[in-house]
Amino acid sequence: MLIFDFDGVLFNTLDEVSLTAYNAVTGKLFISLEELPGDLVGLFRRNRFHFQSAGDALPLMSWCIKNFRRRSHELLSQEEYGDIIDNAGISLPRRTEIFFAARKRFVERNEERWRALNIPYQPLWDELIHRGGSRVVILTNKNRKAVLDLCRSHDLEVLEENIYSGDRGVKKIENLNQIRRRSNGFQYCIIDDSLKNLREIDCHFQREKEKLILLFAAWGYIGPEDESKAKALGYPSFSQRDLIDILDAELI
Repeated sequence: MLIFDFDGVLFNTLDEVSLTAYNAVTGKLFISLEELPGDLVGLFRRNRFHFQSAGDALPLMSWCIKNFRRRSHELLSQEEYGDIIDNAGISLPRRTEIFFAARKRFVERNEERWRALNIPYQPLWDELIHRGGSRVVILTNKNRKAVLDLCRSHDLEVLEENIYSGDRGVKKIENLNQIRRRSNGFQYCIIDDSLKNLREIDCHFQREKEKLILLFAAWGYIGPEDESKAKALGYPSFSQRDLIDILDAELI
């Protein structure tokens, strides 16, 4: 069974997440990146690879708003980013609720514009459509409704029960336990662009190495050293074409 992350693996959602994070932090309801300072957007994009949960986009965006005028090209170290999260002042579940509520307001105001900011990765996306959306399993920190809407609006008829989402702050480990109970002993491969996610899963399920394969998506939101770190940790680095080559064997 091949299990896909969503943001950074199936969809390029960087523009939408940037705008939604800004709206969540400021209380505004902008629907175009042109309404935001370019240096602010660039700084947030540059450091997007640091966060996993949607709620962690808020403290990062708050930091970017405060610093983009004088530190527009800053690349945060892991320690600096950790300090930002530690001093967020609001719990992660609450931050996640705020982020998803901002996304809901955006969709309600202009759903067409929201969809246009989310682009599926090609050629992987068309290959999945060709093989059938009902076979696709998604493990994500994104909310289920957004995932379902985007998949179906781009012609992938994914099953709702195959979307393991971050609603109510549910973590990937919790959702993966549900998937494992469904897998009937099959080997499962996880494709994710977050080295943090892969390491957390690896550490948590270290007793099941023979059933668990972790693959690093080299086309996603990755840091400058993530690919070399993935190799050192033993996680194969895959391109979209590499992944397409194994779809028929693993998409079961």
